[in-house]
Amino acid sequence: MMKPSGVMTVHLRSLKTVLLLICLVFPGLWTARCQESRHGYWLPAKGTMRIFLVFAEVLNDPDEPGFIEGWEPGKLPRSPGYFFDHDLKRGDQPEGILTRYYYQASFGTFLVLADYYPDLISIDFKEMTNRGFTQVLDTIMRRTGRDIITANGYSVNAGDFDFFSMASGHGTPKASKPDSLMDMVMVIWRVNSKITTSSSGGYCMPYLMRYPFKSMKGFMAYSYFVNEGASNYVILRHEFSHLLLGGNNFHTGGSGAGTKTFMSSAGGYAMLSSWDRSSQVYNAFDRRRLGWRPPENQYQISARDPATGTEIEGDLIYQQPFNRRNNEFILRDFVSTGDAVRIELPYVQVPSGTVNKQWLWLENHQNLPGNLDHGNAQRKGIYAFVQVDKEPLSGSGTYGGNCNYTWPLSAMGNYDMIIDENEELYHVNDELENPLTGYNNLILGAWDLKDRDGNIYRDELFLAKNMKVNGAFLDSSVYGLDTYPLFGTALDAFLPGDRMAIDQNPAAVPLLTYRTPSSGRARPGAPAPIDNRIIHLNGIAIDIIEQLDDGSIRIRISWNENRLQSSVRWCGNIHLHERLEINKKVTLLVDQGLTPQ
Repeated sequence: MMKPSGVMTVHLRSLKTVLLLICLVFPGLWTARCQESRHGYWLPAKGTMRIFLVFAEVLNDPDEPGFIEGWEPGKLPRSPGYFFDHDLKRGDQPEGILTRYYYQASFGTFLVLADYYPDLISIDFKEMTNRGFTQVLDTIMRRTGRDIITANGYSVNAGDFDFFSMASGHGTPKASKPDSLMDMVMVIWRVNSKITTSSSGGYCMPYLMRYPFKSMKGFMAYSYFVNEGASNYVILRHEFSHLLLGGNNFHTGGSGAGTKTFMSSAGGYAMLSSWDRSSQVYNAFDRRRLGWRPPENQYQISARDPATGTEIEGDLIYQQPFNRRNNEFILRDFVSTGDAVRIELPYVQVPSGTVNKQWLWLENHQNLPGNLDHGNAQRKGIYAFVQVDKEPLSGSGTYGGNCNYTWPLSAMGNYDMIIDENEELYHVNDELENPLTGYNNLILGAWDLKDRDGNIYRDELFLAKNMKVNGAFLDSSVYGLDTYPLFGTALDAFLPGDRMAIDQNPAAVPLLTYRTPSSGRARPGAPAPIDNRIIHLNGIAIDIIEQLDDGSIRIRISWNENRLQSSVRWCGNIHLHERLEINKKVTLLVDQGLTPQ
């Protein structure tokens, strides 16, 4: 049949291509419409880039550390290629720690390379202006001729550091063609007290820097760090991830700067995790925002069918029917495959549509050889966390919301912990189990510590150096760092036989949230309209059934487990939306919680 004249038919894939072209050709008109998290915040989240890397030091710095293993004064670091590969041939695996981190996280779709200027740049402390960044560039310009050639033979003028064109705004497409702006310059200092007096620290700047650098016009992004031994990749990983994910309001896995989602600082792991994290590894939330999934996968969030081994969608809504023979899922190793399950926690918006939604995530971490994953103390198994808000992946709300938006669930469970400030201890006792509103070991808990005035300020957080469980210390092998419970333990992972349900600890219920200002001493106020202040009970049950020979884990998810089969203590403002049944000889204790939330 003939189509009416003047009517254009466009396939969906073609339409996406047309919109991409419009975003690139008319950036000012289409910035909001073209904004998508998968494009990357400032730098692209896919493709290849090469950073221009410079090693530097400040002479006569009052904070001079002297001899540091790995980086002697007056010399380049012992392993200048530790952070990044300068190239990667087809079929090879990256060796540089950060090249490998992003290559694995993106399933090989994002390759971050770097090559370094072959000489150390030294600037005397008395001659320093600001933080010395432009002085480093000025020194290189004076020392070189018409071009700059790096240690492995890459040329500035030839465009070996210019892979992408400048974007029109945050989250907009970056064309894979040169624009005479180097994609990024990074200066790593052995010592520079103008930046920090600690052993590592620094920044990545998501700004265009106009600076004639041989034939280049400037830099699409720039960064500077102190890294005394040139071997601590934590701060580099964190700051570079800002260029992909967003500003300070995307800090999570430890609070960092910004307005928080919770009263406490929730630890755990993420690309933008802070010092109070349990692991360096990325999570499924990060991968979803950046569109990182295996090329053969149909779904961004997916698992495997136990019967057929085929891909099934893992993004679930409460009470949805399971379109298969059963309600079981196979989760393979998350780092290698991206497998994950996400469940939207129900009833959160029943009181008000302004309350932020919440989702429960499940991942299987097997710490396989060659993978950057959890630490050795953390057992192989299922790791869980709750996401609050941060759902928009496109449009004007893409980069909104508050920081510290993921809350780790530990298989250890939640408790009303008793703190001992003198001994810096947590006391954890079975009679104070609090599965609904308590803290677990991965939470840097908020308490009225300093003024003891009945107010809890942002900076009143208790870091336990150890914990006693039912009066006894745990073996030190349980912990990932000394005996700190916060930094990851063997108690965190859910193992075969474990269960999450309303009669278990923890339960799969929404969290209490409390918007906390960015200022450490801002006076606490009333909860914000976006805060959830109700524990909405539901029938979700998650059973960890078995671990297979290849490390895959079979789980079962149920919607109608509203029977208490075990005695339990409930605290908080609880709303019961469904019929509750209690077995004989089972005790339900409704109590006043002792944990600030």
